[in-house]
Formats: sequence, structure tokens, C-alpha cells
Amino acid sequence: MIVVKKEKTGKWVVTRFVKEHNHPLVVAPANNRRTVLLSQTPDDKDVKIRELTAELQRERKRSAAIQEQLDMVLKDMEEHSSLLSRNIDDIVHSLKEIESKRVVLPHN
Repeated sequence: MIVVKKEKTGKWVVTRFVKEHNHPLVVAPANNRRTVLLSQTPDDKDVKIRELTAELQRERKRSAAIQEQLDMVLKDMEEHSSLLSRNIDDIVHSLKEIESKRVVLPHN
């Protein structure tokens, strides 16, 4: 393990070194106190993360396409429902007109 800091002069200085402490390289960014793991070679976890990220992106695209299709179907259904409602209203209006014009004939 090593800790390296940049001096005001711009020179990098190793401020701590522990030979027995060994794991992937850790960098503490100047603008963030959290540590970030950087690896020279991708390990199995990195590969799996990339695979899962790619799969997630594919599924998001697929989901968006399905959502778009569903939206189109719902729009068509709403338009069809509206058309049916207008047709029913027209039929009811026509029946009312017919009934109002009907002449009542006396019984013999």
C-alpha cells in the first residue's frame, strides 16, 4: 500500500508505504473523500458488471419499445371507444326523432 500526495510545488510524494498491505489500487480523489477502486486488469466482478449493464441497457430499450406499442394500442382503443360513443349517441338521437314523429293510430 502506498499513499501519494501532490505538494504545492506540483511534485508528487509518497507519504506512506506498507509492503505487507496488498489489494487493488485505491485512489482518493481531491474533490471527493470517498475512495475509488481502479484496477489495471478487469476481474470477474468487473466483467460481470459490464455484462449486466449491457443487458440492462438492452432491456430498457426493449421495454421502451413495448411501452411505445402499448401507448399506440391504447390510443387506438380510445379513438375507437370515442367513435362508438358518437355512433351510439347518433342512434339514440335518431330513435328519439323517429318516436317523436310516430303517429298514434286509433284502434278499430
